[in-house]
Amino acid sequence: MEKIKISDGITLNIINTDKFKTNYLSFNFVTPLNREKVSLNALIPQVLMRGSKSYKDIASLKIALDDLYAASVEGRVYKRGEYQVCGITASWLADKYAIDGTNITDGTLAVLEEIIFSPYLKDGAFLDSYVESEKKNLIDDIRAIINNKNGYAIRRCHEEMCKNEAFGICEYGDESSVEKITADELYKAYTELISTARVEIFYVGNVRVADIADKIRNMFINRERSYTGFCGAKIIREVSDVKEVTEKCPAMQGKLSLGFRTGTILGEEDYTAFPVFVEMYGNSPVSKLFMNVREKLSLCYYCRAIPEGVKGIMVVTSGIEVSKKEEAQNEILSQLECVRRGEFTEEELELAKKSLKNAYDELNDNPASIESWYLTRRLAGLDDTSEEVARKFMDVKKSDIIEIANKIKLDTVYFLEGTMSGEGEYDDE
Repeated sequence: MEKIKISDGITLNIINTDKFKTNYLSFNFVTPLNREKVSLNALIPQVLMRGSKSYKDIASLKIALDDLYAASVEGRVYKRGEYQVCGITASWLADKYAIDGTNITDGTLAVLEEIIFSPYLKDGAFLDSYVESEKKNLIDDIRAIINNKNGYAIRRCHEEMCKNEAFGICEYGDESSVEKITADELYKAYTELISTARVEIFYVGNVRVADIADKIRNMFINRERSYTGFCGAKIIREVSDVKEVTEKCPAMQGKLSLGFRTGTILGEEDYTAFPVFVEMYGNSPVSKLFMNVREKLSLCYYCRAIPEGVKGIMVVTSGIEVSKKEEAQNEILSQLECVRRGEFTEEELELAKKSLKNAYDELNDNPASIESWYLTRRLAGLDDTSEEVARKFMDVKKSDIIEIANKIKLDTVYFLEGTMSGEGEYDDE
C-alpha cells in the first residue's frame, strides 16, 4: 500500500493491483463518536446520495452511473473502536474493458466528487423533503436493529459494557435525536464534518499513482480545513465488578452475550497472539467453544467469539435454550479457563493458525475487504499487510496464547431471554 498525504488529516491510500476487473474508491470521514453529533453524521451520507448540483435526484444520478457501465456509488456509516466512519464508496469497471473507449474512471470520479462536495441545496441548506425522507429511513434502520436478535444482543452487551464510554454509542444515533434534525442543522453538520474530520481515502485497482493523486488533490483545492487531530479510544483493562443484565423478548431462543476486556489492543506488541487465541477459543469449526459447548455438550445452537481489536474488547455470543443459560455460561467460561491453564495441544494451536491464515488469505479476494483491513489498521496506527501479519502469527507459541488468555477479564453478562415456548427453534441470528 502506498500512502500519499493530500493535506493535514487527509491521506490517500493506494493498493495497486490488477487482480480485479473493477476499481474501488472510498472516502471515509472519521470522527470521534459523539452523542450530540452521531445522528447528524449518520444521516449525511444518505442525504448526499439523494442528489447533487448536476444530478438533482436519484433518477438523474442513476442515469449518469448507468452511462458509466453501471458504476455504483453508495453511502455508509459504521464504527471502528470509538470512531464513527461516514463515507461514500464507488465501484466501477476498469477502463480497459470499455468497448466504446469510455473513460469510466474519470466519469465515476467526477460523479463521486459532485455527490460529496456539491450536494443539492435550496436556500443554503439541504432540501427539506430529502432530509425528512432519509430521517424516516434512518429511524427505520434503528428500529430494525432488534429484528436480528443476535446482533441486537451483541449491541446491547456493548452498550451496557461501555455505558460511560464512546464505544457504547450506536453509530446510527437514536430515534429521538434523528427526529429533531432540521435541514439547516444537517447542512451545518455536513460542512463541519467535511472540514474537521480525518479523511482516509482508499483506492483499490490498477492505476497510475500520480494520476489518481492529482485528481484527489484537485477535489480538495480551495476547501477550508481545520483538522486538529483527536485522541484514540479509551482503553479499560481491569474489571472490578461483573455487570449482569437480562432483558425479555418474544422469541424462542435466549441470546447470551458475554463481554470481556481483552487487556490488549491492535497495535500493541502482544496483540499478534490475540487473533490466534480468538480462533482457537471461539472462532473456527475446531475451536473450543464450537467443539465443546456446541458439539459435545449441545448447550447452544451457535457460539463464537467476536473481537473488537481497536477498542480492546471481545464478546462471546451464543443462541441457547433459556433453561440452559447458567450451564452454557459456565461452560463458556470453563473453556477460557482451560486455555489459561494451557490445556490445549500443539495440534489445536496449529489448526487455529491454519484456519486464521485461510481467513486472512480470503481478505484479498474482494476490494471492499482489502479496504476494510487497511482502514482498521490505519486507525490503529499500522500499515502492515495481511500477509505480513499472517507470517507473524504463524510464530505464535503456546506460552503466548496462555499469556493473552490470562489478560482477558469478564466484564458484562447480557442475556436476551426469549419468552415464547418451544424447543429446537433456530431464531434469526
